[in-house]
Amino acid sequence: MTSEHPPAARGRPRKLTADAVVDAAVALIVEDGFTSLSTRSLAQRLGVRSSTLYSYFGSVEEIAEAAVSRMLDGIRVPDLGTAADPVDALVRFFVDLRDLLIAHPDAIPARLDSRPWAQMVGMVNTLLRQFLEHGLTVDRAAACYEALIGVTMASAATARRAQQASAAEIELLLTELDPTDTDTLLRLRTWASEPDDVRFRSTVRELVRWMLPALGGSGR
Repeated sequence: MTSEHPPAARGRPRKLTADAVVDAAVALIVEDGFTSLSTRSLAQRLGVRSSTLYSYFGSVEEIAEAAVSRMLDGIRVPDLGTAADPVDALVRFFVDLRDLLIAHPDAIPARLDSRPWAQMVGMVNTLLRQFLEHGLTVDRAAACYEALIGVTMASAATARRAQQASAAEIELLLTELDPTDTDTLLRLRTWASEPDDVRFRSTVRELVRWMLPALGGSGR
């Protein structure tokens, strides 16, 4: 006698996909950081058993790598040849990268054979190629990129530190300056009073205009 209902299919649950696992991992990371990501926390969020996740990924490290890759997918290298304002397009790119590094300092991949690392290399190559197309020598193009990425990473680290620092600590840094140098002190106080993202945008814009005058004019 045949059963009225076909036997349940074995293997992967029908409603779960690898993309859904990655989506849940990104959501966990965004909410609570990389340290919150585990097979248990992910399984709880998805409403499945931890063992189910291994039907899609070999380890939680693979899931974390896929999540970082998804985050990097949202950061697009601008096409400087078609952008209405190439300088502004570059500023937006580095702002997006900085925002990611502030929220998730562990997002920079460590494994050279990982997809996120390949994405980062692809971004670098795309930027360098465009810098060369705008008349920079190889050495200057490389120096331009290193300066911009260095400022971005340093600014992200400073912003993370500032989130933990008290107003009294910041004020103490300023009071350590020589009080006789009033002009410098006043300028630094004005600079420090600006939101850090405003300072960062201004810094990147000035660097781009200085190193890539063909984009925005060094004197503007």
